[in-house]
Amino acid sequence: MKEVFYELLTFIYGIAHIIGIGIAKVIGFIFPQVELPLNIIDAIGFLSVLTVFLILVQAAKKIAWIIVIIGWILILVRIIMVILNLG
Repeated sequence: MKEVFYELLTFIYGIAHIIGIGIAKVIGFIFPQVELPLNIIDAIGFLSVLTVFLILVQAAKKIAWIIVIIGWILILVRIIMVILNLG
């Protein structure tokens, strides 16, 4: 179990580091006179990964609510059909 957790954290760190480098390069391209410290690259990457994760969670939450609402509507339609002897 420790190995899986270690591999997962290593994978997330790798992605965060690559994203941080990419964002630092974009900032360097836009503002050539600015030189970011190396220790901020990982922080930028981790914040980017967390932001993407939060966006995905919010989207999944909205989709789940839509499915629940559609389910309740279908249940109510079925109950009405039973009450009215339509099905």
